[in-house]
Amino acid sequence: MSNNDITGDEIKTKPSSQSYRDNYDKIFKKTPKDAATITREYEYLGSLNSGLVPPEGKWRRFNQNRRGTYEVYCCDKLRSYYDVYCD
Repeated sequence: MSNNDITGDEIKTKPSSQSYRDNYDKIFKKTPKDAATITREYEYLGSLNSGLVPPEGKWRRFNQNRRGTYEVYCCDKLRSYYDVYCD
């Protein structure tokens, strides 16, 4: 086996810690992809057209109608979503 030049420890994968097992879903859980899941499980904040100012966060568009006049954005970290109507 190979050894770490600094610590002298063998280079090998260590067993999973309890902290890793407890937070596995946080690390590897896939974000919901479909609109039905997001609208069912996330909190609706409202419409930007009504003066809503979304909180800071990483927002992504997950739904848009064919004409491009309606868009819905969500933030997986905040588990929230809002919509925007355009003319």
